[in-house]
Amino acid sequence: RELTFEHGGAEAGQGFRVGPIDLSLRPGEIVFIAGGNGSGKSTLLLLLLALYRPLGGQLVWNGAAVRPHNAARYRQLFSVVFADFHLFDRLYGLRDTDPGRVDDLLRRFGLDRKVKFVDGAFSTLDLSTGQRKRLAMIGALLENKPIMVFDEWAADQDVTSRDYYYTKLLPELKAQGKTIVAVTHDDRYYGVADRVIYMEQGSIRSQEARV
Repeated sequence: RELTFEHGGAEAGQGFRVGPIDLSLRPGEIVFIAGGNGSGKSTLLLLLLALYRPLGGQLVWNGAAVRPHNAARYRQLFSVVFADFHLFDRLYGLRDTDPGRVDDLLRRFGLDRKVKFVDGAFSTLDLSTGQRKRLAMIGALLENKPIMVFDEWAADQDVTSRDYYYTKLLPELKAQGKTIVAVTHDDRYYGVADRVIYMEQGSIRSQEARV
C-alpha cells in the first residue's frame, strides 16, 4: 500500500525513486512484471520480499503490516530465483527430500545426463548459465512455498526450456494454488499471465488483465 523506496541521494532528492506502489496479489494467480532496464522491476521484487525496507507506505500480509517481528516468517512464504542467483550443491533447509522426486525434476528439466542427486547433494555445478538456472528452479520447486518469484528466469534458456516454463510449468503451479510473480520480457507468452504489470520510471504505468 503506497510503498516508496529511494536508491541513493534520498536526502537531496537525487536518487532513483520507486513508488508509490499499490499492488495486491492473490493465491493461484500468475503476475508478470514488465518494463525497460532501470524501470524499477527488481526493486519492486525486493520490496515485495521484505529485503528492502520501504521509505514509506506499508507491506501488508493478510491484513497485518509486515514489521521486524514478523518479517522473517513472512519471507518464508517465498521461493525465489533471482537473476543474479547463487547455487548450492545441497538443498539446505530441506529435510527428507525424496530422491525420486529430485530425479524426476532433473529429467523434466533435461539435466539427468549432467547431474545426479547422491547423498543429498548434486554431483556437479559445472553447468552452463541456463542449466544452472534450471537447477536453481528445481531447488525452488522442492521448497514448495506458496509464493514463487522468478526474475528473468527464461532469459538464458533454450527454446524448449523457455516454452516448457511458460506453457507447462507456470500453469501447473497456478493449478496447485501458488502465486507466481515473474519478471519477463517474453511478450509472446504474456497470455499465460492473469495480469501483466508494466513498470516505468519506478512506478506502475499500467496493469492488464490477460485471462
